[in-house]
Amino acid sequence: SGEAGEAGGAAAARTAADAAAPLHRLEYAAQLEQKQHFVEKALRRLPREMQVAARSDTQRERWRMPWLSQERLNQRHGLPCPVAPVLPAAATHGYRNKCEFTIGRDEDGSVAVGFTLGTVRERKHVVGRADGVPTVSAEMLAAARRAQAVLAESPLPPYDKVSHEGFWRAMLARQSFAHADGPPELLLCVAVQAAGLPEEQVASELARLREAFLAPLDPPVRLSLAVRRGAPPGEYKHAGEPAEAEGVETVLGREYIEETLLGLSFRISPDAFFQVNTLGAESLLTLLRAQCSLGPDSVLLDVCCGTGTIGLAMARSVKRVIGIESNAQAVADAAANAARNGITNAEFICAKAEQATRQVLERLTPSELDSLVAIVDPPRAGLHPDVVKALRRCAPLRSLLFVACHAPAFVTNAVSFCRPTSPSFAGVPFEL
Repeated sequence: SGEAGEAGGAAAARTAADAAAPLHRLEYAAQLEQKQHFVEKALRRLPREMQVAARSDTQRERWRMPWLSQERLNQRHGLPCPVAPVLPAAATHGYRNKCEFTIGRDEDGSVAVGFTLGTVRERKHVVGRADGVPTVSAEMLAAARRAQAVLAESPLPPYDKVSHEGFWRAMLARQSFAHADGPPELLLCVAVQAAGLPEEQVASELARLREAFLAPLDPPVRLSLAVRRGAPPGEYKHAGEPAEAEGVETVLGREYIEETLLGLSFRISPDAFFQVNTLGAESLLTLLRAQCSLGPDSVLLDVCCGTGTIGLAMARSVKRVIGIESNAQAVADAAANAARNGITNAEFICAKAEQATRQVLERLTPSELDSLVAIVDPPRAGLHPDVVKALRRCAPLRSLLFVACHAPAFVTNAVSFCRPTSPSFAGVPFEL
């Protein structure tokens, strides 16, 4: 509910709910309008960005593309393509299957497990408690409160992002929602900075944390607990931090949770990419199926495939699925997910997309290239330029579906996909 931070303005967060769900103060219909506006505003940049790119081309006539003609832009109110209305969510509260809680201190100096409000007041790192954040499930909130109570009694302080000192850094929570055989699964992964501390003290504190989570939570869950030494993935690691023997150790339960999407079972490890809204992911996969025009001879290239959700959801409709993903654990999960669902026509490659895409395309047979459909689902920053160039060079590729979680990054990639052929951008340009 209201996680389009870009549409929520740049004002400093007042509460954890403002930080984690910037649009939560709006009625849901108004939230959808804001998100529609944000996407359309980003897409209106595309014609302008194409014009800017054309200025460096001595043959500017090549940039006069029918789909970007002023007449068509006027008909679409400046949009380069039709934009469908935002699909409403099936659930607007407590729907996130993944939350990344920061551990720190609130404005009163007490230990808090929640969301960063910003570095304020004499460069102090302030964390707001997760209570009242509409996207957090009751199960995750109960776990955050339990961890908060344990850490408040710890002799080791929470990590401070200003001083880069402290022990307790963050807590990742992953939850299953499609569960018909009992309480949901909840996997917690607590990150600590243990370097420089006596191992006996570290072990004692982690044992105390584990002991606390042996008691049932309310609402009940099937709980697993892991510990990570070092900075969580994606978090900036300060140059002055001591070196850590980084890794994830499961101390309670198992190393993953299981989730079901469109009748398929998926294994999800702490660091694996998986859509954070389970019901939303099912809607997305259903939409992609309808857009792909797949057949029994189709070869589906799934770039940035994560745990394989997109490719595996379509595997039974195609001849072959090839997934590319840089996260080794996600690739292991994808392979396991294929096996657990009896899917034998999917393979997953662990490599950076910019390195593997071209190699995969080069080893496909002519008939496979003729039946190739590509889906890209990149992280927030978008696709690496080399991936764009490799896909452009694949002459038989006629259909490319781009799943974007950040519209401005999509626009940047779209300029590269759609610009005229040149020495730097070989291949026939795409159209929206």
